[in-house]
Order: sequence, then structure tokens, then C-alpha cells
Amino acid sequence: MNVDVVRGQAGDASARFELSGLLAMRCYAALSIFLVHLIALPKLPIPTYLWFLPAHFGNGVPLFYIVSAFGLFVGYRGRIKTRQELREFYLRRFLRIAPLFYFIMLFYVPFCWTMWGTTIPLSQFVSSALFIFNFVPNHVAGFVMASWSIGVEMAFYAILPLLVFAITGLARSLVLLAVAVFLSANWDLAFHGTEGALALFGQLSLMAHLFYFAAGIAGCYAWLGLRRTSPQIGRIVFAASLLTIAGLICFASQIAVLIGTMLGPSGGSGVKAIWAVALTGAVVGVSLYPQKWFVNPAAKLLGNASFSIYLWHPVVIVILDRLGLYHTIYASFDGVSIPFLASLIATLAVLIPLSLLSYRYIERPGMALGARFNRLGAA
Repeated sequence: MNVDVVRGQAGDASARFELSGLLAMRCYAALSIFLVHLIALPKLPIPTYLWFLPAHFGNGVPLFYIVSAFGLFVGYRGRIKTRQELREFYLRRFLRIAPLFYFIMLFYVPFCWTMWGTTIPLSQFVSSALFIFNFVPNHVAGFVMASWSIGVEMAFYAILPLLVFAITGLARSLVLLAVAVFLSANWDLAFHGTEGALALFGQLSLMAHLFYFAAGIAGCYAWLGLRRTSPQIGRIVFAASLLTIAGLICFASQIAVLIGTMLGPSGGSGVKAIWAVALTGAVVGVSLYPQKWFVNPAAKLLGNASFSIYLWHPVVIVILDRLGLYHTIYASFDGVSIPFLASLIATLAVLIPLSLLSYRYIERPGMALGARFNRLGAA
């Protein structure tokens, strides 16, 4: 589903909601994750004033989850009632993800051999192709870099029709959010002290991230209740959320200590829950009133290609690092500010055209194929 325009449900099924704010959020989520990996993969030195990038911009992944649940509930609530509608939902979701993901999987066969001299085990290739790797402890991270979140997303798609049936209003969505936070906290406790593949499974499984999706669902119902109010409400919600996010960044250690003192080993889940609420508030605010400085043409364009940006960016970074680009840039300038900026610009100069082409020639045909199959099935 394109989250820019989604069809309304539950009493206003003929309505079309312009949700360009969700596209912009997808852009910023993808770019924030890109920045984290641009620093981490080639181990680039960064200016001290950018300390918050590696520390907090990984929250782009939870933002993706929140936007996904928000957009899907706006579009599918009240729609998945028959076997045909259930079939249409799963087919659309599969063909939204699979074409590009399968292309990337095949690309990784020569890529891994060329870069590291490694081969991909057949069992891991199959679990990724079947989108079941989130349920396999030794495969949960995926062999495609950063694909662990795709496993989480596909697992959420599997249960979404049940959630659409059960969660029919704001009150129920808040109950779901509370239950999801409780389950996540206990899931973390269950894996506390584990190491290796088991610890990774605990961190990357759907259960550890379910409350982000629940927050997005609650955000959808909050938006539905507020969307006919004054645009000023959207401005206020968005501004308050940005201030909260800034506070979480500036006082992260103090907040973590405070919540850790209150909740003990479950304190990490408490901090994540606060982040989920703050990010959801931003999504609700930008959906109520998409301010032009934030929801601009570039953000919407890259929001459409955000899935391509997400899957291609580690590949681009690794290749440019192997070619020695970052080493050459850092050796050519004094300090770290200018080299980091030059590295950022050079990487985006490769990544953005590649992602736009990937979206145009792989993602869009896949989405069109899903729509065509569904029209044939309904005929």
C-alpha cells in the first residue's frame, strides 16, 4: 500500500486521506538509519557535536514500524472481512516486499563472495525467502544486511488481520499498547543474561518490537479522532513530540537511570516505550497538519523510495569503503567535520539515484502486479 493516499474505512469508506506526512516520515526514518550505518560500518570518526547520531538515530527502525502500523490501520480497518479481502491483503503485502527483497537476496550471493569470500547457507537463504527467519534463532538477523527488520515487519503482517478484527477503537488500541509493553518487558527479562544467537533472537524478534506497532495503531485512532479539529492541534502535537524527542536525546542517560531505578532490569523497555509514544505523537501531528518545511517534495520523493534506501544503503557503504573512498576523503582534509560531510554527500550521490531506479523498476512493478492480481481475483 502506498501510504501517501489511503482509502478510509468504518463509516467513511469512500473517503481518501492525503497522508503525505507518512511519506516524509518514511524518508527521515530511512535516512536516520543510513546515518547510523554510515558511521558504524566503515567506522568513520565524527565531530563530537554529532554524538547523538549513533546513539539515537537507530530509532528510525521503530519509526518505520509505527508508520507502517498507522498507515495499514488507516487503510485496512473494516476491510478485511472475507476470504477474498484476506487474500488481497496478504498478496499486496507480499508483492510490496518480495520483489526488491528477492532481487537483493540474489545480489548478495556474488556480493558476499566478492567482499568477504563467504557463501550463504542454503537453509538461511530458504528461511529468508519464505520470510520466516524472524522465528529461527540462528537466522533472525538475516544474511541481507539490516534485513532483520523485514523479518519483524512480515511477522507483523501475518497477525495484522486479527488485530484489525479485534482492535476497533482508541480504547482497545491503548489496551493493546499496554499489553504489548508488558509482554516486551517480560520478553527482555526472559532473555536477560543470554549471549550469542539466543540473545540476538531475543532482541530482534517480533515480540521485542510489538509495542511499536501497537503505538502506531493507537496513533491511527488518535488521528481519526482529531483529524476534523483545528490544524493548530496538529501543530501543537507535532511540536510537543519534537520537544519530547529532543528531551529524550539530551537527557537520555538521566532518564535511563531514573526508569532503571523504578523498573529494574525492565527499565530498557520503559525507555523504549517512551520513545514509542514520542515518535507516534510526531506521526500523528504530521498527519494532522503536514507542515511544508517538513513534508517537502524531496522528503516525499525519497519516502516513496525509502524501502530501496533501506536495503541498498549498507551495500553502497561497504563497496565505497572497500574502494577506499572514505579513507581518501579523511586523508585529504584536516579534522573530522568536513571529511564526514564529504563522505555523507558522496555516499548519497550514489545511494539516492540507485534507490530511485530500484523503486521505479522493481518496487513499483511489484505493487502494480499485486493490484492486477487482486482485480483478477475479484472479477
